[in-house]
Order: sequence, then C-alpha cells, then structure tokens
Amino acid sequence: MAGDVRIEDVQAGRPVEGVYAVVRKQRRHDKNGDAFLVLELSDSTGRIEGRVWKNADWFDRNIQEGDRVRAIGKGTAFKEQVQLDIRRLDKLDADGDDAVTESFIPAGTRDVMDLAGELDFLASEITHDEQRALVEAVWSGPMRDELLRAPATAADHHAHLGGLLEHTVAVTSICLAAADRHPRLDRNLLVTAALLHDIGRARELRTDGVIERDLDGGLVGHVLLGHELLLAAAVRAKIDTTKSTWWPKFVHAVSTHHGPTERCRTREAVVLVSANALDARLAQRDR
Repeated sequence: MAGDVRIEDVQAGRPVEGVYAVVRKQRRHDKNGDAFLVLELSDSTGRIEGRVWKNADWFDRNIQEGDRVRAIGKGTAFKEQVQLDIRRLDKLDADGDDAVTESFIPAGTRDVMDLAGELDFLASEITHDEQRALVEAVWSGPMRDELLRAPATAADHHAHLGGLLEHTVAVTSICLAAADRHPRLDRNLLVTAALLHDIGRARELRTDGVIERDLDGGLVGHVLLGHELLLAAAVRAKIDTTKSTWWPKFVHAVSTHHGPTERCRTREAVVLVSANALDARLAQRDR
C-alpha cells in the first residue's frame, strides 16, 4: 500500500505503519510481572524487533509466527538499535501469490545472476573431472533455481533470498586465497567442498512468507540433507563413490564444516571450517 514504511526506513521518533511478516514471537514479563510481546518483523528490506506492551495476552493468542500483519507504532532507539514500539497490530489474510509472499522476505544486496555467474566461473576452475562433474550436477542440475534463491540460514547469517549463493561464493573465494598461499592443500578438493558444503540448506529451510526450518529439515539438519543430495548428484554424474579415492576426504570436509577444527583430520577441512566461520561472522556484523 502506498505510504507504507519499509523496515530499512524506520527511524527513531518517527511514526510507522506498514505490512510485515511475523518472523519470531516471544512472550515476556516486565519488572512488575506484566506480560509483553517481543516480535521480529520482516519485509524485503530487512528485519526489525518490535514490542507490544498493551493487550499482550490477546495478541499472543491471535498473532502467530508466519502471519502477515499491519503494524502501527513508532520507531524507538534502544542500545544503538532502532526498534518498533507497536501500538496496533492487525492480522491480514494469507495470500498465496509467490511474488507477494517473497515481498516479506529480505533480499540480498548482490544481484543473484551476477553471483550465479561468479559461482559457475569458480566451478569451471576445478581441473579434476569427477569433482567438476559433481559440482555441475548440483549447481547446474534440477535444483539450480531452488539453490539460487535459498537463504543460508533462518536468522543467523545470509538470512535472505540468495543468501546460500552469496555465502557459497564468499567461502569458496576465501578457500582459494588460502590455496594460493598453501601449496600443500588439494585445491580441487577444497573448492569442490566449499561449493557444496551448504547445499542441504535448500532442503532444510522454507521461504513461505518467512524463512523458517522445515519440520523434517529441523530434525535431520542441513549436513545430512546435503549428503543425501550429494549422493544423488554423484549418481547423475556417473561417479562411483565406493571407488573414488577422493570421496572420503571430500565428505569429511563437508560434514565437519561447522567445526571445531579439532575434529578436522585434513588440511582442507581446517580451511573450510575457518572460511565458513569467517564469512558467517562478517555477515552478522553487516546486518
């Protein structure tokens, strides 16, 4: 609706009215024991934390995570962060239109097609035939569109459309820089693992109005989901994983990419853990 305030434009001391998605909801109590709600709201420009001080019990019963709401309130400053003091909250009817649904999910600052071209170039640098074929079977395979639009996490880092792609390109670039300085690293194996380490996120996370973990995805986790996708891709690429001597080292690097480094038994795994953590932490600082 014309005149609605986007989240990136919310300012302390200024009135706010807009349509947003409820990403998170938490019921708390103040020092007097009175209930209030803490909400995290999102649109295509970002996320913001808001508080509902009055009628918290009613709103807690009637507003759920994933709902679309019209919020009216005022921007406030708290610990150098802009928040939203919510005075009124109206639940809106659900709309199944994909374009409308995506309008509530933050988008990245990088163009997805530019990032996709960068990823394809990185894949073309792999000189090991089987490893390059595996990467192409995943990123140029039947899940390409799903992978290109997937977020990297639900709320931690790169929690926006295209976030998985952005994170993957960054991690791979960091790994390549390490390979240039440390010739004992297996460059092909390291790049292959970096390009494929997080593909399970495309199955773990849903983007139906808000970014959230799928029920099965939350139980199984993106590492195991990713391994299942890799096995299927290996079949498409005609790779016999029982005979490929590089496969165990590759699986080890991918499966340990959240660390700690003490669990890593290869140089490539150590680099991937470190690159993944570095990019995630820097992205968190950019929010």
